[in-house]
Amino acid sequence: MDPAAGLVFAVGLLALGAVIHYVKNQVAGGKIQRNSVVGIRTRATMSSDGAWQAGHASAVPVLKATFLTAYATGATSLVLGLALSSGDAGNPVAFIVPAAGYAVVLALLIAASLKADAAARAVDRPDG
Repeated sequence: MDPAAGLVFAVGLLALGAVIHYVKNQVAGGKIQRNSVVGIRTRATMSSDGAWQAGHASAVPVLKATFLTAYATGATSLVLGLALSSGDAGNPVAFIVPAAGYAVVLALLIAASLKADAAARAVDRPDG
């Protein structure tokens, strides 16, 4: 694989990390209220303002791990892509590292959504 593709994936990971970082800060700071565009939108988190806030507050640590992972794998991929671009042959590492980064980021986003959903459901329970 062409190392330039690894550079493109690296930039994508860094951009994805920045978006997740920004959204996490905005939602955690109460600057983004319940809406149909930005945030963790499950049936439970969208059910009430309290559920929205509780869900996002619960997901903050996982979201932080998510953007830090995106930044770390993006930076690593960028360095690898630059280092490997001077070589003649394509190196699969230029693709494997960012692909693994995307897979971990996706898994963490799913974990954050599940955590937010569970916290939102707890708010809406009569005993919650």
